[in-house]
Amino acid sequence: MIAVAGTTSAVALLLTLKQPGTTVAGASSQAGGAPPAASAPAGSGAVPAGGETVLGDEADTQFGPVQVELTLSDGRITGVRAVKVPSTDANSRKIAADAVPKLNQAAVAAQNAEIDTVSGATYTSEGYIRSLQSALDKAGAGAGTGQGAAPGTGSGEAPGGNGSGEQPDTGSGSGSGPDAGQGAGATESVLGDVAGTQYGDVQVRVTVSGGRITGAEAVRTPGSDANSRKIAADAVPKLNQAAVAAQSAEIDAVSGATYTSEGYIRSLQSALDKAGL
Repeated sequence: MIAVAGTTSAVALLLTLKQPGTTVAGASSQAGGAPPAASAPAGSGAVPAGGETVLGDEADTQFGPVQVELTLSDGRITGVRAVKVPSTDANSRKIAADAVPKLNQAAVAAQNAEIDTVSGATYTSEGYIRSLQSALDKAGAGAGTGQGAAPGTGSGEAPGGNGSGEQPDTGSGSGSGPDAGQGAGATESVLGDVAGTQYGDVQVRVTVSGGRITGAEAVRTPGSDANSRKIAADAVPKLNQAAVAAQSAEIDAVSGATYTSEGYIRSLQSALDKAGL
C-alpha cells in the first residue's frame, strides 16, 4: 500500500512539472517577439538590428487604427513596419497584409512619408502615412522635404491626386535612356528651353557625361506667390532625381504639383533633344 501510494505521488509530481514547461514556451514566443500576424504583415519592412527605433502615433481609420514603427541609422530610414493595422474583419486583414509590405518598401525608398497610397487600400494607406509622419517628426528626421526617390501623394492629400502615376504628354517619343551606341565623352551642361506654366516659367539644365544624364536641376521655377514657391521647392528635387533615374523625360508628374511637373518635363525634353539624347 505504501509502495503504491509512493508511485502514484511520483507520477503526479512528474505531470505537474511537465505542464508549466509547455506554457512558458508558448508565452516566450509572444513576449518581446514579433507582433501577431494581423498587426505586422510580412514584407520588406522588417526592422534591422541597431539604430534608433521610433514608434509613431496611432492613426485611426474607418476600419481600425494603424501604427508604424521605424528604425533610423545615421539619419536614414533603414526599416519600417506596421505594428497595428485594421483587423476588424477578414477582408480588412487581407487588404492590410497586401498593402503594408508595399508601404514599407515605399517608405524606405522615399526616406520620408511622401508615398503613394496603395490601390484598394486607401484607408490603411492614409493611416499608415499619418503614423509614419508622426514617427519621423518624433525622430526629427525632417520628413516631407521631398528628397525621396519616388514621388508620392503626401499624408495630407486625397488618394488619386493630380497626375499621380501618369505621364503628361511631352510631345516627344524619347526612350528610356540614352543611345547605347554613344561613346564616352566630355561632361557637358545643356540648358533646356523655358516652359511657361499657369504659375510661372520652368527651365531645366541637365549635365551629360558619356551619353548619360548625370545631373538635372531647375534653374527657373514658378515663383508668382508663396504657395507656388513652396510647391516647386517640394517637387523639383523629386523631378531631378526621377530624371537621372529614368535617363529620359518620361517621368511621372509629382502629385499636387502638376503644372510645375509638366513645365519641368517639357524643358527637360528640350534639353535632352539639344544634347542628342
